Amino acid sequence: GGAIITWMDDRSNLTTVSDIYAQRINANGIVQWTVDGVPICTASSDQWSPTLLSDGIGGAIITWSDSRSFGKNIYAQRIDSGGVTQWTPDGVPVCEAASDQSFPTIASDGNDGAIITWDDSRGANNDVYAQHINTSGAAQWTANGVAISTAVIHQFLPTIVSDGQGGAIVTWEDRRNTATTGYDLYAQQ
Repeated sequence: GGAIITWMDDRSNLTTVSDIYAQRINANGIVQWTVDGVPICTASSDQWSPTLLSDGIGGAIITWSDSRSFGKNIYAQRIDSGGVTQWTPDGVPVCEAASDQSFPTIASDGNDGAIITWDDSRGANNDVYAQHINTSGAAQWTANGVAISTAVIHQFLPTIVSDGQGGAIVTWEDRRNTATTGYDLYAQQ
């Protein structure tokens, strides 16, 4: 009967810093939390590209790109139905590998946790990685995620959907066979 919405917000510094905020609206479009939303992450530097999913218990899990440390990393935060963040202030790290990680997408694991996938440039090219976090935000797979595709040339812009069995299906744009003419689409469960 309503929705939780998340966005990138420049209110704290219009020229240099973007933060992540969220708001709940009811079925009539009336805001349910603090006017202008609640902060999800207001850490130093920029946070952007937030995406979310229902946590199955009235709240949401939100993931985003974050540049608070060297490079760009992936973070996540759970917010309950009352607008209170549930994990470490400013979120838990999903991937803090060297180089840049960006454009996360998220799917339910069917058990109040999530599987998150993103663009990753820790290798020579852009690749696709993923991480499973549980209901407490703890990583369930290898630190900094598992490789979904590290083929030659570039793989990027992954999307993800639950497979209904605790896993997920990830699709992405892939340039391994089309280095000069375009992109193919690949998928992996």
